[in-house]
Amino acid sequence: YSIAERGSFFMKKILMVALFALLALVGCGTTEQEPVQNAGAEQDVNEEPQAKSLILYKSDSQAESTMPFEVAYAGEALVPFIYNKVNEHDVTLLGYKLENEAKSLVLNLGDDIFSIQGSAGATMFVHTLAQSYFENIPLLEDVKFLYNGSDEPVLDHMEIGKAYTRADVGME
Repeated sequence: YSIAERGSFFMKKILMVALFALLALVGCGTTEQEPVQNAGAEQDVNEEPQAKSLILYKSDSQAESTMPFEVAYAGEALVPFIYNKVNEHDVTLLGYKLENEAKSLVLNLGDDIFSIQGSAGATMFVHTLAQSYFENIPLLEDVKFLYNGSDEPVLDHMEIGKAYTRADVGME
């Protein structure tokens, strides 16, 4: 091989390696996200409440109505922050997504949803969460609960897959 031929061979090899590296980088950015998460929309939600505190809701001691309480807020991801502060049943939030230009919030709940007992427990679970989201996300119009990504009914006392509106939880 002449020097020119060797240079051409090495140049082709370098170009092939660069092409494969570029394809690998582009491929890394196209992985699908979980269907019940929407990290991009979280940015829009976090722009709303920049206050140092939030008003959230919890059930009263008889689990008959909700009552507001205030918590310090440092600007972390709003949806899971509210969920973790309000959830009194230790039901796992598997994921969430904002739909309809951030007017609809879908919460995907895990197997421990069955720890919610009775219609009063389910009502307080739904109302405290929905009221807390409606209070702190002004453009939000409805909140829907899924069970392991499905809207199939699994509880007699809680409507999985139903879009709860502000009127449904006494916020209008």
